[in-house]
Amino acid sequence: MKILITGAGGFVGKILARALAGSKDVEIFGTYRSSRPGDDFPGRLVKVSLDDYDQTYCAISDIRPDAVYHLAAVSFMPDAVNDRISAYRSNVNGTLNLLESLASLAPHSKTLLASSSEVYGRVDPAENPISESRPADPVNAYSTSKYCAEAIARQYAHNPGLHVVIARPFNHTGPGQDTRFVAPAFASQIARIEAGLSDPVIRTGSLDAERDFCDVRDVAAVYPLILSKGETGGVYHVCSGRPIKIKWILDTLLGLSTRRGLRSELDPARSRPSENPIVFGDVAKTFQLTRWTPQIPMDKTLSDLLENFRNVVSREKITG
Repeated sequence: MKILITGAGGFVGKILARALAGSKDVEIFGTYRSSRPGDDFPGRLVKVSLDDYDQTYCAISDIRPDAVYHLAAVSFMPDAVNDRISAYRSNVNGTLNLLESLASLAPHSKTLLASSSEVYGRVDPAENPISESRPADPVNAYSTSKYCAEAIARQYAHNPGLHVVIARPFNHTGPGQDTRFVAPAFASQIARIEAGLSDPVIRTGSLDAERDFCDVRDVAAVYPLILSKGETGGVYHVCSGRPIKIKWILDTLLGLSTRRGLRSELDPARSRPSENPIVFGDVAKTFQLTRWTPQIPMDKTLSDLLENFRNVVSREKITG
């Protein structure tokens, strides 16, 4: 069985590749555009810009996958907001080129599109937990480009009849995530403070928002289940079903630190307006389909995340 992971060098892509590599009779392929994944990627890598149709067609012609996890995207919301053209080119055109190539060359394939819970837009606190039946109402370039990709996926599921399912993950974190995201931003600062490389101040954005977090390893575990069991054109949440306050994440990491007396300080540069004080998802549909529930407690996730950054900082000190 040939499995293709687009965006193989990304946060989820690397974890998913390692999880799938343990299966028998599986050959893994990964695409990347600029940053090549490390040598530990358990498969063959193909450099391709999915927003280029000819490059995409050639890659699919060469691989002819049986299963595709389409993770390649502009995934950091501020990047999409600041460069809308690139966001639409990557998230929309990339999806269109991939599915058109699959329809022509590998119509038997099954594809999972990784979308985002951000497609729901503004959510009143009383409307939680959000179910998949809630109408989407994207409010920025990131969420709109993701919802456009979903619309393309549904069209290809209807005609020409590709097997495409849509996952809507809520927030997820874990070892290997970029420091632009909230939990690794805290963990990396703490690791540097512990190593004596920074002052004992954690610079943060707003700590009041509440979000639905999963461990990335749990996300990687449920994607294959959604792909194999999901209804063509169906939408499935990937979430814990409960909210976590951002302040709890910071407090938990501070409690795990070997240093005491650390304090936090609001950094306006790290703050961005949020229309939603609290967002969390209804995971019942995904559970009914897969019997999946998140297995890794968030305090374990944060402990692993902090330890990962301690190792990163240690290597920096040795090489620097």
